[in-house]
Amino acid sequence: MAKKKPGCLANKDAYQRLNFLYQAACTTIAANPRNVGLARFYASSMKAVAQKLVLRLDPSIKRTVCKFCNALLVPGVTSKVRIRAKRESHVVVTCTTCGTMKRFLARKNHTLWS
Repeated sequence: MAKKKPGCLANKDAYQRLNFLYQAACTTIAANPRNVGLARFYASSMKAVAQKLVLRLDPSIKRTVCKFCNALLVPGVTSKVRIRAKRESHVVVTCTTCGTMKRFLARKNHTLWS
C-alpha cells in the first residue's frame, strides 16, 4: 500500500475547479451587478460539483452563497446586512432575490474552523 506524501491534497483538480467557479461568480457580480443569473449558475454548479465529489466547502464560502436560490450574497447588491441584538448580538444577512435570512453570531473570539 502506498503512503501519502505530506502536503499532498486529494482531489486537487476538483478544489481548483471549485475555486475557479467561485472566483468567476465573484467577478461576474463585480463587473455587472445586474448579471445575477450567470453568477447564480456558477455558484449552483460549484455546489453541485462539491456534492457529487463529497467535498466540504469552506464556511467562508458557504456564508456568501444563498442556500436556497444559490445567489452570491454581496452586501448592498444581492443582500441586506443588519446587526440585531435580541438575545445575543448576531448578524442577519437577507437575500434580496428569495428573501432567505441567514443568522451568524457576532462573538469576539469566534473562529469558523480551528
